[in-house]
Amino acid sequence: MSSGATSRVTLRERSGRLLGRVRRTMGPLLHDKMFIAGAVMVGTLVIIAILAPWISPYPAQGMGQTALTSCSQSAAGICPPSAQHWFGTEEAGRDIMSRIFFGLQTSIAVSVLVVLMAAAIGLAMGLTAGYLGGLVDEAIMRITDIFLSFPHLILAVVIVAILGPGFNSVLYALGFTWWPSFARLARAQALEIRNKPYVMVAKSSGATTRSIIGRHILPNAISPILVLVSVDLGSVVLAEAGLSFLGLGIRPPTADLGVMIAESATQITTAWWYALFPGLFLAILVLGFNMLGDSIRDRLDPKLRVGLLGTIPKGMRGRWRI
Repeated sequence: MSSGATSRVTLRERSGRLLGRVRRTMGPLLHDKMFIAGAVMVGTLVIIAILAPWISPYPAQGMGQTALTSCSQSAAGICPPSAQHWFGTEEAGRDIMSRIFFGLQTSIAVSVLVVLMAAAIGLAMGLTAGYLGGLVDEAIMRITDIFLSFPHLILAVVIVAILGPGFNSVLYALGFTWWPSFARLARAQALEIRNKPYVMVAKSSGATTRSIIGRHILPNAISPILVLVSVDLGSVVLAEAGLSFLGLGIRPPTADLGVMIAESATQITTAWWYALFPGLFLAILVLGFNMLGDSIRDRLDPKLRVGLLGTIPKGMRGRWRI
C-alpha cells in the first residue's frame, strides 16, 4: 500500500475515533434537560447575533447611527416601548432592540475569542511545563502564580488602562489574564500522562518533544480543558460587560450590552426599559453558558462524577442521571 493510501486510512481511522468519542459524549447530553435548556438559550441568542443585520428593526441604529425622536412622556430622545420600538429607544434616539441584537455579536465574539486565546496560551505553557519538568516547569509555574495572585478583572483593568479602551484591548486584556487556570490544568494532565506506556514507547522510538506533546499528551488531556472552556464562557461575558460598564471596554457607537447598562444608570428611575432589556439579554446569555458548562462538566469530569456517586446512597444511585 502506498504512503498516500496509508495516510488516508490513518486519517479516516482518526476521524472515526473522534466522531465516535463525540457521539459517546453528546449522546447522554442530549437527554440532559439542563444541557438542552442551555443550548436553546445560547443557540437562540447566537442566531439572533448572526442575523442581526437582517432581523433588526433598525440595522443602521444598531450599528451606531443616531436618530431623532421626541417623547413627551419621558426624557428627550428616550421613548418607552411602542409598536415602532418594541424595547423603546435610548438617549441618542436609537432603537434598543436593534442595539441589543448587535450588542450580542460583541459579547459572544469577545467571550469565544478570549476563551480560545486563553486556552491556546494555557495549553502551550501547561503541557510544556508538565512534560519537561525541572527548571522549565518551575519558571512557567512561578509566572502562572504571579498572574493568579491578581483577580482577573483587576489585572484586565490595568492592561486596558495601558492599551486604551476598545475591542482589541478587551481581547488582549482578558485573554492574557485568563490563561493561568488553563495552564495549571494542562500541567496536571501532562504530569499524569507523561509516564504512560504509550508516551514512553514514543519517547524511546525517538519522537520529538513537539510530536509527543501534540500526538499523545494533548489528545488525552483535552477533555478537562473542554470542561473549563465551557464553564468560563459565561464568566468572560460578565468580565467584558464589567469592563464596558466601567468605561474601559467597548466604546460607543459600537453596540455592547455593558455599555448600554452603564448609559442607562442615570435614567433608571425615569426610563426603566433602558436598563431592563439589555440586562435581561445579558442574564439569559450568561445563564445559558453556565447551564451548558455545568452539564458538560458533569458529563466529562470523571472526578466530579465519582464524588457525586460517593455521596449518594447506593440504593438510590439508579434514580440520578450522573
